[in-house]
Amino acid sequence: MKRKKKIGVVADDVTGANDIGIMFQRGGYRSAVFPLGLLELCDLKKEGEGLDVVIIDTDSRFDSPECAKAKVRKATELLMTLPCDMYHNKTCSVFRGNIGVEFDEMQDVLGISCSMVILGFPENGRTTVDGIHYVYGKKLEDSQFRDDPIHQMTTSSLEEIIHRQSKRPVGHITWRDLNKGLSYVTEKKEQLKRRCAYVIFDIRNQEDLKLAALAVSEERNICGSSAIGEELPYAIAGGYNGVEESVLLLSGSLTKQSIAQTAYMKERGYSVLEFPAYEIYEEKELEKKVCALTETIIQAMQDKGICLLYTSNRPEEVDKIKRKGEELGLSDEQIGRRISGTMCRIARRVLETSGCRKLVAAGGDTSAAIAEELKIYRMDMVREIETGLPLMKGKTAIGALDLVLKSGSFGSEAFLEKAAREVQKQ
Repeated sequence: MKRKKKIGVVADDVTGANDIGIMFQRGGYRSAVFPLGLLELCDLKKEGEGLDVVIIDTDSRFDSPECAKAKVRKATELLMTLPCDMYHNKTCSVFRGNIGVEFDEMQDVLGISCSMVILGFPENGRTTVDGIHYVYGKKLEDSQFRDDPIHQMTTSSLEEIIHRQSKRPVGHITWRDLNKGLSYVTEKKEQLKRRCAYVIFDIRNQEDLKLAALAVSEERNICGSSAIGEELPYAIAGGYNGVEESVLLLSGSLTKQSIAQTAYMKERGYSVLEFPAYEIYEEKELEKKVCALTETIIQAMQDKGICLLYTSNRPEEVDKIKRKGEELGLSDEQIGRRISGTMCRIARRVLETSGCRKLVAAGGDTSAAIAEELKIYRMDMVREIETGLPLMKGKTAIGALDLVLKSGSFGSEAFLEKAAREVQKQ
């Protein structure tokens, strides 16, 4: 587990300061808020000892740009004396206030050329898609904030709002990028940093927020709402609530052995989730289903440590899936590849988002698909769990894995449980 980081936050109002404070506190980061105007009453360096997050409330949201700029400079300089590993410019979750001015000033004081911008707050209905911000599904410009008495929000483009006060270039990490996983997002982020002062992240849901947190956990400066504060402690630690020590199991096999192994896991009270294979034909809704199931799996791993995702294996469901495939002109092999491919896409998202690096896959097609999805380029044998079924150390595109890949027709009824326990020991 990595060490905690000291995080300094400059917030533009007191409720926002408290908001981000409790977000970090949820993740085990001790937090406290200090009003900038009252700091003469205390020694911030002394008061900040023992705190993981020091938050200074500048009360600058309704100030003139010049006044806001001066306050941000003073607050950032004070935090730098602590010093901090990471700095956060906390704004309103719909970008009211002196957004561009404050962002530019913190950058200048820190002496950096690029900051991450994450405004989405899914739990409170704030999402960003293609750089456009929404409030409970409505564009910002069509929401209640359009007629705000002080800051009329007449555009939904976050780039346009920043450019009202800043001339610095802006780049975007879109939801399409997020769908490609952490490695892709990190690479694109590094490319954007070379030519942009601000990198805006799309955030559709909590899964996106977790992935964004992992992508920015080594950055020096983050700007935006408080929501990222809930996910950063886990991202900095390398995983979510101990999920990195959990095990993900996949079973895409329809053999009687694999069906019995799945039933055994259910009987033993493990988290066992069915992948509704018929969903592979609902292309418009499939991405939503994938996102929702990914979140459910991560939550299940948090709760119980071991989670099994298996494909629909009831005879009537299998027949229904085959009939639909035949109507579309698909062979049994093509249907199977669609199913295993989607399950493995979910598995990769779970592993990348959660930090989990322990995987058991049941079924030859499923094992081949996961090897392709994760680009497993080396497997070192560790020991035999049951006849012909080894525990391995795998090297992959997302890093090292403790790994078991098994034939669908191999293994005892209790094999999945046994394999999960073996990889947990590593």
